[in-house]
Amino acid sequence: MQQDSAERRRITRNVLLALLTILLLAAVLYIAVQLYAILHRTYRTETAIKATMSDSVLLNGAAVFSATAVQGSGNLGYLVNDGERVTVGTTLAEYYTQEGQDLLREEMTNLDREISLLERSQNSSGSDLSLLTTQTRSALYNLLDQLDAGNYSGILDAQEEFLLAQNRMQVSTGQSQGFADTISQLQSQRDAISAQLGNLETITAPQNGYFISAGSAGLTTLDQATADEATPAQLQQTLAGDLSPSHDGVAGWIVSGFTWRFYAVCDLETAQRFDGVTNVQISVPGKQDTPLDAEVLSVETDEDSGLAKIVIECGTINPEVLTLGQEEAQIDLQTYSGIRISRSALHIVDGQNGVYVAAGNLQRFRKITILYEDEDYILVPDDGAVGTDNEVRLYDEVIVAGTDLQDGKLM
Repeated sequence: MQQDSAERRRITRNVLLALLTILLLAAVLYIAVQLYAILHRTYRTETAIKATMSDSVLLNGAAVFSATAVQGSGNLGYLVNDGERVTVGTTLAEYYTQEGQDLLREEMTNLDREISLLERSQNSSGSDLSLLTTQTRSALYNLLDQLDAGNYSGILDAQEEFLLAQNRMQVSTGQSQGFADTISQLQSQRDAISAQLGNLETITAPQNGYFISAGSAGLTTLDQATADEATPAQLQQTLAGDLSPSHDGVAGWIVSGFTWRFYAVCDLETAQRFDGVTNVQISVPGKQDTPLDAEVLSVETDEDSGLAKIVIECGTINPEVLTLGQEEAQIDLQTYSGIRISRSALHIVDGQNGVYVAAGNLQRFRKITILYEDEDYILVPDDGAVGTDNEVRLYDEVIVAGTDLQDGKLM
């Protein structure tokens, strides 16, 4: 009897243990399922920011300038910068006939900059410390920006402006009585170097215009008259050849006038995109990266060849422009500004374009009005407001990746 009672207790204990084990396993499994759902419900967001997008085409063609060759060869030292405006008689370069003369010229140029900087430092426009402090701070920020951007051509000028502001602060606050002694010493060094250089033979500008050295120029042999008269097929054949000019005996070129033209050939389908377009922007990635305002002068089509000739005129001359020759240019037909959203965020709900945004710990569907789109991004107006046809606002956290998106659902 006692044996039966003990057996029953053992069985009951085992059953209770089994039930408890099952309950624990069920709890663990439930928690695991919930954790899996939470951990694998990954949502990736991107902040909606302001941006500019362009409807653009790429055209192969040539930049054409009105340029005059400047004769000269040998070991030349240029005294003007590429893209600098010169007048008749301006000294463009000098001939170096002895080793080391180029180094002496560089040293003298640096001394001239130092002397000029110190002379300007003494000519402070006033003793307003607040103004001088602001100028110093602004110059420092500009220098840091140039360094951060890696704009080495602008670092020297930014550094000079910062030193100028600091020097003026020292003079105005009495920390320095001026730089007369330093200027006198630098001038003596400069005069000694000038005497060593002597009277070097020079090259002067034969006309007014913008100078570009032979080593930097990208000018072609294509002239405006030839390009204007050419049919689309003839221009295509011309552009297929090598248009590089000979640099033999040429020190550089002077470009006259304020405008230049870009001649290109494209297919008829691309040419149709220019219908009704007059004002565009032109850039050449890697050379002239900043889009420049330009005008479409003509679009000449040839149905027989299936080609079109595009002529674009630009009124901006700078050092980068003067390096252009045969190029693939980007032509921005239309530019749009607004809020940029990744295309991967786009959803169509009940026939309405929209995106889901993270609002706290909730998903919210926001309707959008598309201004412009490409393969990667969508641009919407920047005046979004909830309850309108365009609800996305600046700095919204737009969900670009996630599963089971629903309006009002927990993240």
